[in-house]
Amino acid sequence: MMRFGALLLASGWVLTAVAHAQGYTPVRPVKTLSGWQCMSLASVYGADGTNTPPVPVYDGPGPGAPPVGTGAGVIIVPKPLQPVNGRVEMLWPNGRKVWIQADELAPWHSLSNPNAVCHPTLLSNGRYGFTTSG
Repeated sequence: MMRFGALLLASGWVLTAVAHAQGYTPVRPVKTLSGWQCMSLASVYGADGTNTPPVPVYDGPGPGAPPVGTGAGVIIVPKPLQPVNGRVEMLWPNGRKVWIQADELAPWHSLSNPNAVCHPTLLSNGRYGFTTSG
């Protein structure tokens, strides 16, 4: 039994050493995206807050475009908004452009910091996200 415990302990040290050897590069903002703005789902600020049903996003602006996922958190859209058939183009974190109903959006604001400003951002890992200031 003692050998088994020592083996587990030794395995833990090896795994920890391997994890540390791989390193970690923090994700950082590379540049602010001009021509884009942060918005939120209008339902997040309603009575149900974050417990609202998911809001679909679509492959295109047309009424026959299929849903491809849902919007959540911070929504990155063009500034100014340019609705087509009631939908607005949005940018997913992977760079894919999809469409969301314009009436599902509300101006972004922080509930905990009324002075905060959201900035759509290209990140060092090649994905799109946001930073805040204020």
